[in-house]
Amino acid sequence: LMSLLVVMNGGCNVLLLFGLWLCQRSILSVGGIWYSYGWESQLAELGFHAMFLVPLLSLSPIPSSTPVPKVAIWAMRWFMFRIMIGAGLIKLRSGDEKWKLSNLTTMDYFYETQPVPNGFSRFFHRMPNLWHKFEVLVNHTVELVVPWFLILPFVPRLWRCWAGVLQIIFQT
Repeated sequence: LMSLLVVMNGGCNVLLLFGLWLCQRSILSVGGIWYSYGWESQLAELGFHAMFLVPLLSLSPIPSSTPVPKVAIWAMRWFMFRIMIGAGLIKLRSGDEKWKLSNLTTMDYFYETQPVPNGFSRFFHRMPNLWHKFEVLVNHTVELVVPWFLILPFVPRLWRCWAGVLQIIFQT
């Protein structure tokens, strides 16, 4: 009901987000093993960070001229950095030879074993091995190098924007 109010109104406040966050946390706590994956807790953390982006009590949308709090911006950047660096490091630390720079063959098998294949899976599976090696290198770059552009304070804003665009393209 609270989420329907947010969608129908087109705006939110801290009280509504806090209520939604509490509902999600309670579902996570009783869900046990079914909610023990990493993305549920990450979604809860993101919901917590979102509370700093909305008005305290008003349900009217924030004017676009209102500056976003710096703390909220840095919290979101840190959140994104941790997720991407963690995804890259877990692949390198797994000890799986297919992810190592000397091998780079993980994408040779990915399209056969991915959990939710799409219409392009067959096409990409049949690409040459050199293409699959390139895909693994792009994966390592986006997960291990690009996130640094999001959090280092001396990185120019344009580079940060491009780092964000690369992250979005990588996720789609």
